[in-house]
Amino acid sequence: MVSKKRLSHVDLSCKANSVKTFDNEIYELKGSLAINKENGNIQPVADIYYRVRTAVNHHKNVIAKRKHTNDELYTYVKKKAD
Repeated sequence: MVSKKRLSHVDLSCKANSVKTFDNEIYELKGSLAINKENGNIQPVADIYYRVRTAVNHHKNVIAKRKHTNDELYTYVKKKAD
């Protein structure tokens, strides 16, 4: 059994390429900064961390998810088909 691990905002900025928030905003991550793809606003990753719903790496694979706004952001492991 694979255990889920909590992903901190530091790990998020290192491992993720982009994130999607609960308000359907998409941010591209550049180091510790998050750039909104729609309007170009720049914010620290720490400021948007609790709004992040899904994190994606540079291979377009989901690496972390949060189902509800009050849940923790956990690493995501895709289930293998039997």
